Amino acid sequence: MLQNDATYFPRKLKSQEREWLYTALPEKKLGYMQYREIIDGLAVIGFGRFGGGNLILGNEGDIIDLEVSSAPIFAVSNISFKKTNIYVTIHEESERQIEIDLKIDNEKNIPDNLNQSKIWTYSNWIPGEKAPHDNSRVREIHLVENEVVLTIAPRHKKIWVYNSRSGINHFVPVTNFYNEMILQTEIKDPVIALNHGRLFTNLDEFTDEQLAAGFLTYNRHWKRVDLDHHYTELKSEQKKKSFLDLFKK
Repeated sequence: MLQNDATYFPRKLKSQEREWLYTALPEKKLGYMQYREIIDGLAVIGFGRFGGGNLILGNEGDIIDLEVSSAPIFAVSNISFKKTNIYVTIHEESERQIEIDLKIDNEKNIPDNLNQSKIWTYSNWIPGEKAPHDNSRVREIHLVENEVVLTIAPRHKKIWVYNSRSGINHFVPVTNFYNEMILQTEIKDPVIALNHGRLFTNLDEFTDEQLAAGFLTYNRHWKRVDLDHHYTELKSEQKKKSFLDLFKK
């Protein structure tokens, strides 16, 4: 199905491919539903750097620049059948193109009906829930109560920020976030400062204030979540006053 013949493009997404992508884009959440609509308006215009199920969606006639790094990951899902697994990765839109990756363990054993599968995705997560798939512990830091929530899943080694307006869970790169957080502390010990894995193995060492300050500084540079309209709510959170100036810069 996922052949490496470049003459195969441009083409429409196959119904099965679209169905797989939709498992990472729940229609009940506005931001993901809007992303479905964007994808529906695009065609498969070629392979990404890795070929196979690494595909680029865009408009017919668009040029793919394989020298450009992949955009941040927007959504992922895992589809498990009895004899095979499908791993879905959807990247953020960049230059009117979207990179997707459909990794399949065994293409010969894919049932046509998703009703025969078990599906999980980070996209469905909302505050108050445990981590997807394994119900492991997550730590929530509410920048704005139940509206903007920094979430850390130690067992998954994942960080995301929930945005209630869109319903999107924005993934946060661990290393960049950890570096910004350390800069907001007085930690000088290189064993701690240079070991970003410690965020997951020793999560309880870090306070909510340190984690929130690290994210606000990171977000100021990388703009993962638009917080401008939340300034009043942030200001009203008394416990956040110590790092509020980072948000205003």
